[in-house]
Formats: sequence, C-alpha cells, structure tokens
Amino acid sequence: MDVRLRMCTVADAFTLAVIGSATLLDAYAGFLPGQSLVAHCAKLHVREAYEAELRRPESRAWLAEVEPGAAPIGYALLTPPEFPPELVQPGDLELRRIYVLSRFHGGGAGKRLMEAAIAYAREAGAPHLLLGLHPENHRAMAFYRRHGFEQIGTRTFFLGQTPFTDPVMRLAF
Repeated sequence: MDVRLRMCTVADAFTLAVIGSATLLDAYAGFLPGQSLVAHCAKLHVREAYEAELRRPESRAWLAEVEPGAAPIGYALLTPPEFPPELVQPGDLELRRIYVLSRFHGGGAGKRLMEAAIAYAREAGAPHLLLGLHPENHRAMAFYRRHGFEQIGTRTFFLGQTPFTDPVMRLAF
C-alpha cells in the first residue's frame, strides 16, 4: 500500500476530527460505555478543538493518505505534554494521538506516522516523547514498546465521565 504523509494545517481540522471519532469508536465500541465514547468525541474530536491545537506553535500533525484521491486513513498529533508534573521535563513533547483506521493496520501507516513524530521531536530538541494509552490497548502498547517507549507512570484519564488509570510511556532521546 502506498501511504503518503503530509504535514497538517488548520484547514485539516475537520478531517482530523472525523478520523479521530471514527478510530475511537472503531477501537472501543462494545468495550467502553457508549455514552462516554460519544461524549468524548463531542468534546475532543470536533473541528474547533483541532483548529485550536493546530494553531499552537508547539503542535504538529501529520496526515496519512492513500489512493484513490488522497483518502485520509490516519494521523499523528504532537503537542506540549499534559501529564502529571512529576512525569514531565522541560522541553518534552507528547504524542497526543496516533490513529489509523483499523482496516489499514499492518500496512505501514502507523509506523510511518510514528517515525515522523519521533524525527520531529528529535529535531526540535525534545529530551523525551511521552504518550498515554488505555491500559487494555495491548496492541498499541506492543507497538510503542517496539519503538523504544517504556512505561514511566500513570495518569487519570476521563472518557466522558468514566475515569481510567492510563499508563504513561516515554521515549528518551
């Protein structure tokens, strides 16, 4: 599969919101409470939220596309970290999201998005790249470990009104 990556602009906010909602529902429907999933999408996976994030000078996003017609299949979003202060050092970046539609898992899109995020974090001089994930997302955990991430702690994450204790992982440069 020929996956192309490109850097996102504010004009890509709606596309990122659609992919964010689609991948979240695809991954967790039937596993997490439906109303919590919908509430999470309504709050965080909307055009306005992505527009605000893409306007921050510290944030970067890459869109993965395939033919025909540069169809969007996933993205990665780097931001300043939002983790407990004891887990963050000055200059750290967070891989806030790396989402690929499940139909395209195993086709190299996730790997290419991860490589773009890591390369940017290194070039930016970040000492670490941090991420958080659902504790039962074993496939993602294995993917992150293959890229050198190690668990350094936990954080409380809310999906709608439902709290989870998420592992926080770090890649040191």
